[in-house]
Amino acid sequence: MSVNDSLSRNRYVPAQKSHITLADNLSEEQFALLEKICPAGLFQRNAEGQAVINYRGCLECGCCRMIAGHSIITQWRYPASGKGIVLRFG
Repeated sequence: MSVNDSLSRNRYVPAQKSHITLADNLSEEQFALLEKICPAGLFQRNAEGQAVINYRGCLECGCCRMIAGHSIITQWRYPASGKGIVLRFG
């Protein structure tokens, strides 16, 4: 089974508010790091080139928090109980 097939079995219950907070003045290099390291591809640029986070598809792996550090990710917490990703195996 491919990674994409495995991930497609998961279920997401989106929260109303993001559980990831970025620093106010990120440099292009800092945001590029987030784009590169996130396995879910949450950190992207919209059509106008603005940095956006699609937190609703978060795998809750913590890669962004561990690699980018507190200077880029000012707050990271798990979504509220019953929200976020529900992993399904098999």
